[in-house]
This record gives sequence, C-alpha cells and structure tokens, in this order.
Amino acid sequence: MVSIVAAGQISQLAQNFNWHSPSWDLFILAAWAIGSVLYAFTAGRGRIINILLSIYIAKLLVIEAPFLGQTISGHLPSSLVSLQQLATFIIVFLILFMFLGRYAFRTSADGRQLGGLLFGLVFSVLQIGLLINTVLTYLPVTVQQNFSMLIQTLFIKNPAGFVWLVAPLVFLILLGKFVADPAEF
Repeated sequence: MVSIVAAGQISQLAQNFNWHSPSWDLFILAAWAIGSVLYAFTAGRGRIINILLSIYIAKLLVIEAPFLGQTISGHLPSSLVSLQQLATFIIVFLILFMFLGRYAFRTSADGRQLGGLLFGLVFSVLQIGLLINTVLTYLPVTVQQNFSMLIQTLFIKNPAGFVWLVAPLVFLILLGKFVADPAEF
C-alpha cells in the first residue's frame, strides 16, 4: 500500500517536472538513464560486485570514520572543505574500487555475462541510483534544496536513502539465483 502511494507521488512529480528547461535535475535523470544502460552492457559479474561493495564500504567509512574526512580535508583546497564528505566518499570509493577489483573480486566469471539482459539493466539502474543517492546526500543542504521535488523525492528525502541502500541487495538476493552460474554453487 505504501509503495502504491509513493509511486503515485513520484508519477505526479514526474508529470509536473519541467522537461524543457535544462537544469541539474535533468542532467541527473539523464545521467541515471544513460549510466544505467552503459553500465548494464559493460560490467561483468566481478565488476558489479566490486562496485556495489565499494559504494557500501565507502559510504559506511564516511559515516563511521570522521577522521578520514578530516585527514582528506587537510589536503583539499579551502573551496572544497564544505564538500568534505563528498570528496572523502569519492576518494575512498576509488581506492576501494581499485584494490578490491585487483585483489578481491577477480573471478572466472569476469569474462561472462551476468545473465539476462533485463537482470543486468534493472540491477544497473538500482546501482547507479544508489551512487546518485549517495553523492547527492553528501552535498550541502542548501544545494540539495535547489533540486526539483522529483529529484528530492527520488534521491534525497527519506525514505529514499534507505530504499536505494537496500534495493540492489534485495534484487541481487532474490533474483540473482536465477542468473547465477550453476557451476559456482
């Protein structure tokens, strides 16, 4: 019932969205759509897991290890100090992505397709949505308030953060077994 109400609200916001004037809102929606499609066609199984875990770990480290942000802000220009959490997230994400990809998630499955095209496309939409949610929530509140209600509802306001955090995992757990390689079990 709650999801039907939320879907109705998002549908109403999409109808009221100004599609004719280019803005950051339109750029975010376009990046989400284009990034998801490109990601679905280019990512292998090892890379998908690598990126997902890199996002989760980086987000957790930014929240639970504030000393990382303080250390990184000491090396940032003064104009970026207000974006300390975002800069910390990006740096930690890139470091984790490089090291986890190089050492932890090199599997024989990297060269194969994850499975069905539809699965890959839906999973990439969820994962890129999580990345956009994470980046937007690290922006200052004054910047967040400048986005349209559609972007705020989809990516910033509660319960969007929780939904984007859980949706890729639930999708992977529930539907991943249908596209998994039986030889890996």
